[in-house]
Amino acid sequence: MNLGYARVSTTKQDPGRQIDALGAAGIAPERVYAGKKSGAATDRPGLTTLLGYARDGDVIVVHTLDRLGRTVRDTLNLIHPLRGRGIGVRNLADPIRAGSASPEDPMAQLAVVLLALFAQMERPCTLERAAHARAVAAAQGRRTGRPCVVTPSQLVHATQMRPAGHAIAEITAATGLTRSTPCRHLPVREPEPVTAAPVPAGRLACPSCGHQPASRAEIRDHRAELAILRRHLDGGRITEARHCATCQPRDHVVDAACADCGDGPLITGQPPGPGEHPGELALGWLREHGWQTHPELLCPAPAR
Repeated sequence: MNLGYARVSTTKQDPGRQIDALGAAGIAPERVYAGKKSGAATDRPGLTTLLGYARDGDVIVVHTLDRLGRTVRDTLNLIHPLRGRGIGVRNLADPIRAGSASPEDPMAQLAVVLLALFAQMERPCTLERAAHARAVAAAQGRRTGRPCVVTPSQLVHATQMRPAGHAIAEITAATGLTRSTPCRHLPVREPEPVTAAPVPAGRLACPSCGHQPASRAEIRDHRAELAILRRHLDGGRITEARHCATCQPRDHVVDAACADCGDGPLITGQPPGPGEHPGELALGWLREHGWQTHPELLCPAPAR
């Protein structure tokens, strides 16, 4: 008696094409066993039930031999015990017709090994092509995977609530996001202190005045201020320092912006003057760092 077996790798795939082919081969639907499991999985209920039902003289029919296994070892380890029980295996759609119903036929054994080898070779090639396609899409700025259903306004709202000390449950209730979305998109919150001691120093302490945030809600803004490297005219030289919001200079600021890209340092300590251009000391510092200062300010960008 012929018994059919159809398999697809994921629950979103449909084995209908294989089932139709098995039906066209004369196998009744009640004798067709199906499963939605990867070929590398060892726990396949449909296949397990089929192997337990098959008896001496039966033939297991598959659409292609790789439905039984994705490696040579797995396929042969499955077929060999069946041969000992008098159960054969036959394929329908492979370029090489294979059958194990005749154990003494060397060409049939060779066909089984070759098809199992082709199935094993196909798997890494498929993964390589998929990885290359994802890399090309990422390089072109295209997003792969499911469409994103999270709006930028929801993320902004969640980002504003997180440093204020709100729990994930409160964020999801206010924004309408699922619980996994804030955990995936938002930065990890600083660990809560277990004592009444102030926030520990270290990277949070201002290198200029030693100030550190008094609460967890101030940490984000404090770090943003310390990320800015400020230049200051101090007598006849320019100094560089990082300041927090408490100690940063309140002097007049001159923007030494590149005429091409618009980027450039902010320089404090220079008295206000006509045109708001950097003074000679600031221009000398810019030239030392590769800037062109005449006829206009141009930064040492790699593109030039």
